[in-house]
Amino acid sequence: MSAIRENFNSILIKQKALRYPFPDIIRQPATLQDIEHTEKSIGVAFNNELKELYLFADGTNIDTVTPSGLTGLIPIHNFLSLQDAISYYHESMEFEQSFHNWTRGFSPGKQLFPFLEDGAGNCYWVDLNERTPDYGRIFWTNTFGSEPDYTYSSLTSMFNVIAEAYRTELIFLDDNGYLDCDFEAFDKLSKAHQ
Repeated sequence: MSAIRENFNSILIKQKALRYPFPDIIRQPATLQDIEHTEKSIGVAFNNELKELYLFADGTNIDTVTPSGLTGLIPIHNFLSLQDAISYYHESMEFEQSFHNWTRGFSPGKQLFPFLEDGAGNCYWVDLNERTPDYGRIFWTNTFGSEPDYTYSSLTSMFNVIAEAYRTELIFLDDNGYLDCDFEAFDKLSKAHQ
């Protein structure tokens, strides 16, 4: 089993033990045809890690009734289905300035794929701009006033961090059953695996 699948599996096991709803709303794996359709729809080519992720599960079934704190892979962030990612991509690309890091004077190319988002403009993207030093890295856009920037070197490193955060209980359920996190400790763990 690959690292992404292994870590995703361990996350699901931990969430089931916590009786968190995410494992019950995860969708069946995407097919290669689903992935090809998505690639054509937004003009990107998936890397092997992104294919591996969606061949494990095609995002989650999200309704408009369940609060987002009960549907996330990490606190508040939903795992987008391929179809939802297509819509999110097209809506987001209308706001090119949200991708610009003014401190570094940098914007990634448009070959980005959204896979975790919170419904309020905070999103993790896989950089699929081939033949660039950032290919395969994870780019984060946000509404927190932080510059959009790279947060992980790959999907594998990101899922290593998330799985470790569950194992060490940095991600946990609050008293109301919502995912919560020791964000300071999570940031330190993330920086150690960038």
